[in-house]
Amino acid sequence: MGEDAAGEDAADGAVRPAGPADADELLRLRVAVLDGEPLDEAWRTTFRDDMRARLGRDPDLLAFVVPAGDGGPAACAIGIVYRGYRGPSRPTGRWGRIHTVVTDPAHRRRGHARAVTQTLVAALRARGCGSVELRATESGAPQYRTLGFGPVDGYMRLSLDAGRPVRRSR
Repeated sequence: MGEDAAGEDAADGAVRPAGPADADELLRLRVAVLDGEPLDEAWRTTFRDDMRARLGRDPDLLAFVVPAGDGGPAACAIGIVYRGYRGPSRPTGRWGRIHTVVTDPAHRRRGHARAVTQTLVAALRARGCGSVELRATESGAPQYRTLGFGPVDGYMRLSLDAGRPVRRSR
């Protein structure tokens, strides 16, 4: 995430919420940042259909775009509100995760990524999130640091695919 690391304000257009009609363009932008991931037609269809069904209807799925002059988005940011138990680090029990921030190559270095990220963070805060997390690319990390994001170490991941049993310790 973070191909638009310039700090200037978004000059081409104001940030707006993404809606179901933006699903195809969100897919196009999302694919641009998923290097090395298996992106078959089933994945693309599922992502697009999920965006069409949930944007503007599901209060836990948030997406914002900066419109380009041609009507499509110059940049987007997509995030989700997660709910868990309350605790010292999550007093509301809610936290946000930013899953995508991307700027179309033709519109980079104009502050669009910063604008959609700031708008998404404000919306996550308004939904009661006490923290926001993301995975940054090497090129995007400096921008996120200027927005107040810091590193969190120690996370591990287990993929729970149906074909592989979880090992049990004895």
